[in-house]
Amino acid sequence: MRREWGGVRGSMLHRSVIGIALLLLIGVGSPLSVSALAADELADKVQATYQGFSDLQGTFLQRATNKLSGMTQEASGRLFLKWPGRMRWEYEKPESRLFLIDGKTLWSYSPSERQAMSQDVSGVLTTSPIGILFGMSSLRRDFQVRPIVHAGTKDSSEYLLELTPKGKELSFKRVILGVDRESFFIQRLTVFDLYGNTTHVELSKQKVNSGLRDELFQFSPPPGTDVVAPLTPPVP
Repeated sequence: MRREWGGVRGSMLHRSVIGIALLLLIGVGSPLSVSALAADELADKVQATYQGFSDLQGTFLQRATNKLSGMTQEASGRLFLKWPGRMRWEYEKPESRLFLIDGKTLWSYSPSERQAMSQDVSGVLTTSPIGILFGMSSLRRDFQVRPIVHAGTKDSSEYLLELTPKGKELSFKRVILGVDRESFFIQRLTVFDLYGNTTHVELSKQKVNSGLRDELFQFSPPPGTDVVAPLTPPVP
């Protein structure tokens, strides 16, 4: 049975994890003067690093903060990526949920609610924050790139890089990346949406090129699952 997502009572957590999958998806103080070349070089190294992978897996910790309520909700689980454009987020806490992209379609599945949602995302991956992890986004073409440098970053093990999208019709304002200084792996990213909400994701235990099987990125709703239409985002 198919019905509108608007009739389903979703938690703030559920909305936020959909957002990160689609966007799927902060510096303190005044930035110091850093040359544009340094920012460009860092962006190129990050992009080249991720374009050299065939797959990636790891664990994640996500904190979603709502600007109006000030509430922050936390979730954690495992992440699997396979090039080109396949993704699997397995949420383990505070409840089991699955978000999967098979390259064209986003599936959101709640085992406890026995509900699933499918949505075409084939045209948004290259211009979304999650596209950065795939090396699909051209950082210097699609974003204004600026390093964040302040007193707290002087002895840090990571670079901070701010990305502001050049496109007008996007659902987020900017992204902050925390990039390891040696491996150029993205260790954390913070997404700021159009309404002032933030989604912060920390990545750990990352492994690359381990030969993830294709079946991991396929999904069919189990028998008895209620398939619902996607939520229509409000007009800004």
